[in-house]
Formats: sequence, C-alpha cells, structure tokens
Amino acid sequence: MSVLLLTAPDEALPFDAYLDEVLHSEGWCLHEHRQVTGPVAADELAAHALVVISRGAARRLDPAEVERYLRAGGRAVCIRPPREWGPALGLQPRLAETYATLRDGYVRVCDEHPWLGNFPALDLQLHGEADVYEGGAFEALAWLAGQRGHATPFPAVAATRVGDGVAVTFAFDLAECIVLHHQGRIASASTGADPDANRDGKFTADDLFEGMRDFELRHVPQADVLQELLTRAIAGLTRDLLPLPRLWRFPGAAPALLLLDGDGDSMCPEDMRATVEICERHGGRFTFFLMDEELRDFDADELRAVAERGHGIGPHPRVPLRPTVAEWRSEVTRITADVRALGFEPVSLRMHSCILPGWDEAPRTLAGLGLGLETSFLQGYRYQSGYLNGSALPARFIDRDGRLLDCWEQSTVLGDDTLVTTKTMMPVKSEQECIDLSLELMRELAGRWQGVFHPYFHPINVGGHGRMHTARWLDEVLREGVRLGMPAPSCDAWLAFTQARRAARIADLRWDAGARELHFRLAGEQAADGLTILLPRCDAGEAARVEVDGAPCEITQVAGERAICLDLPAGAELSIRASYA
Repeated sequence: MSVLLLTAPDEALPFDAYLDEVLHSEGWCLHEHRQVTGPVAADELAAHALVVISRGAARRLDPAEVERYLRAGGRAVCIRPPREWGPALGLQPRLAETYATLRDGYVRVCDEHPWLGNFPALDLQLHGEADVYEGGAFEALAWLAGQRGHATPFPAVAATRVGDGVAVTFAFDLAECIVLHHQGRIASASTGADPDANRDGKFTADDLFEGMRDFELRHVPQADVLQELLTRAIAGLTRDLLPLPRLWRFPGAAPALLLLDGDGDSMCPEDMRATVEICERHGGRFTFFLMDEELRDFDADELRAVAERGHGIGPHPRVPLRPTVAEWRSEVTRITADVRALGFEPVSLRMHSCILPGWDEAPRTLAGLGLGLETSFLQGYRYQSGYLNGSALPARFIDRDGRLLDCWEQSTVLGDDTLVTTKTMMPVKSEQECIDLSLELMRELAGRWQGVFHPYFHPINVGGHGRMHTARWLDEVLREGVRLGMPAPSCDAWLAFTQARRAARIADLRWDAGARELHFRLAGEQAADGLTILLPRCDAGEAARVEVDGAPCEITQVAGERAICLDLPAGAELSIRASYA
C-alpha cells in the first residue's frame, strides 16, 4: 500500500506539482505521484491507503467517483477543491457574492484537536486565497483568521466523515501558499513591476517578500509549520489503518542541524585558520565563500588542505547593487569557473551583499552551474533576523512555469553584520545580545521547529581583524550545538545528504494487522549515512523490534517518535521489518 498524490498543473496553476516537493520535504517518500490526464475511477483510488488530491487534480476529477471512494472507506486530503464539492465533504460554501474568499489572511490552528497536540505554532500567514465555508458537519483542524490570533468560525482545514471514509479539506491551495512563502511575489522581483520593492537601493531576495511578512512571526518557519499540518492530517487519517514510515529531516536522528559559513570579504589566511580552529574544536565544519582576492592571493595548497579536512569552499560573487540578470549571470559563471580552475567543485554560494535579481532566473542559472545550495536569502533590512522564506529547511526552487529546479535555498537566519550595524534600520545589538539571540533560536530549532540554524560569520571578524570580534560568539554557538546534539556539516555535506534523502524511496509497503508487522523496502540512488526512518505510532501500538535485512536494528527516539538510523549505500536496497506491540 502507498499514498497516491494526484496533481494537474496548468497555466492557471503552475505550482500545483509543488505538492510533491512538500511531501518529500516532510519525508513521505512512499507516495506515487500521478498527473491527472483523464478519468480516475473510485476502484483505482481504493488501491491506496490514502489519496492526496491537489487543487488542479480536483478540477479534473469526477466528484462522484471521489465520493464513492470515500463512502467505501477511503481516506483523502483535498487541497482547495471546487466549491461544489463542499456539501459532499461536509462543508457549506458561502453562496453570496461578497465575503466568499479570504485573501492573504491567517490560519489559526486548533491544537485541542487530537491530531494536533503540541503543535509548534498556532498562528500562521496564509498567502493566496481561501474559500469561506459557513458551516457543516466537520471537525476543524484550523480556522481562517482575518488577523493574527483572531479566528473566525470558518474552517481553514476540516476533517469530515463521509460514509465509512474520512476526508481532510484544505480551504486554501497549500502548494501555492508554500511557494509564495518560499519565493515571494514575482511582481516584486527586479524584473517585475516593482523592482527594489523595499527601497533599500539594491536587488536582494527580501524585495520579493515586501508587504508579505508579519514582523511578529519572523522567528517562526511558517512554511515548515504549514507542511506539518499536512503531515499531521496524513498521520491522523491513517492511524487506524497502518503506520506510514517516513524519512527524518537530519542524519543520525539529530533534532536539528547547525550550518556555519561566512563570506571572504577581505579576510586574511590567519582569519581562515582561526575560524577552522574554533569549528574543529567542537567537531564542526565551516564553508568559506571566497572573492577574487582570496582566490588570487591565498595559497592554493592551504585551501585544498582545508577542504580535505571537510570544510567547504564556494564562490562569493560581487556584482553591481542593481544588476541586470545578464550581468549577474555572467559574473557568477566567471567566478565559479575560477574556483573550479583551482581544483574545487563548489556546490554552494552566497552573493556579496546578497544581490539576487529576478524571481526564478537566479536558481535556474545556479542549477545549470551545479550550484545546488543558495544561501543569499537573508532577513536583514528592517528585520535583522528570522526565516525570510518561511523555512528552516532546504527549500527547493520552482520556476514560474512549474518546473522544479535542482537548487535549494537554505535561508540565512542572521549575520554578524546584520545585528551589530545600523544598516538594517534596526538597533545595534551588543555581543552578549547576539549570543543570547543565537542560542535562543538554536534551542527553539532543536525543541520546537526541528530545523537548521544557519548564521553567517565573516572570518575577518572571527580572526579579530575586522570591525568586530566574533570568536566568542562563534564558539558559544558551536558549544551549544554540541549540547543540543546538532551536527555541524559543511554546505557540501549538507547538500549531499539533502539530495540523497530526496532520492531515497520506500516501496512494497505491507502491513500484517494480525501479526502487527510492517514490511517495506528502502532503496536509494545515492549514498546516505545516518538516514533516519520514523516508525510512527498507530492503533496497533509502537514499534518494539526492527530488523534490517534480517539483522536486529537499534530503535532510537526523535521528535517524540520511534526511529531507526542506518547507512544506505548508493544503489542499495534494504528490507525492513518492524514488529509493533
């Protein structure tokens, strides 16, 4: 049995298929993704444990077949289906011409619902539109809200029993909402109708989100939490049927991850050595983004020795503050070639001053150059810190035509200069305030959000040759990371794990209810050390014994769920049996 995802992208709904990426981000790698091109009968749906129906697919499916599937005991998640589906799903759409749609409102989560206990955040921004349903026989998982914290009686997410089955209906398009959280508005790009939307005098990623962000929610990775709503719905819908395994976000059952990097910006070799020494003291690794000066003046053998010890080397391109896309592309291509000429294969970068023109033009270029991890999304001007793209996880880019790109954004939560200078139009923080904020965000990530703490430290400041001295700050961050169990890989290693996890597949899932045994296979095209599989609770109990290829495997715990950790060789296929009690 598996999960079936149905999508149907078109010109009006180019981001429909991003729902597939949302599922992979949450570790649901056992689903079959099918694009709807013709009729789908109830009998076809019944072959799956659960069906997720995108907005585009719902517009093409026969609602009578979906209802027949549900009444026979099916389970479905319906993403903003046509209003006409409402009555069959226990929802009464508002029929009046006015107040029938909420645009750019909020979601208020019902944490008293049994599926949503200890939900990480209750108030989330809803980018895009939602349908207003006035009533019906449903259980609310979340309500629509016109303002943060002020819930209406209109459901944002509703669970309804339909015959012997259950449906969860999202009143908004989750895929579109997540893309808007991740990439902002096309019109606010440098190539859109309102270039330099925040008027800071340069083309940076925060222009894309001008007018979209709630300052009070800047430290909430809202897109990740919205994805958690879908995960809780899937787990709740299937709990009485079977446990659905999924892949955890980080290697080795880690609760969160620490990603450290910094821009060359006039650093000297002593600054690089000081940064390496502090990181290695705590078992961490650092990624250095180098400008032309460092590539020209540093000893190439020393750079290679740093890379061989597990640290990362990537380009730090300098372009005009308001470049054309062509100017930007030319410079990124040139300096990437220069890094390769020194014998490195860079996979990540940060732009000088975080200059990033266009909407999807930059990640398309980076994917073509083999740069799979972009780090220039920085919540700086008027915000200082936070999750600019609503995510503490690697967020895969999609282009305006609905094509997924082989490039992820790992947004930068804060930088040394964003906190201790006035260039963000915010008050300067003291060294201790910077440390306190960093440690607070790390504890939230490890205990609440399960995400990546990703600051940047200029090595020139770590080494003490810049305008500030940040060695103690970096040391405190690394020390806290060790205490919280947060691994600190280079950008290269983190991207490699992200890609390997994304390529892994769970197949041949079989649940023997009588024996209380779950059987499945795990396969992967790429090697993944420390891959963690969550084995959730179900009505049959918890995983009590696990075997991998017939050998016992230790059970660990992460995020309140039982799990196993294993190394998946490239091209390997593992057979897993979990006994529940």
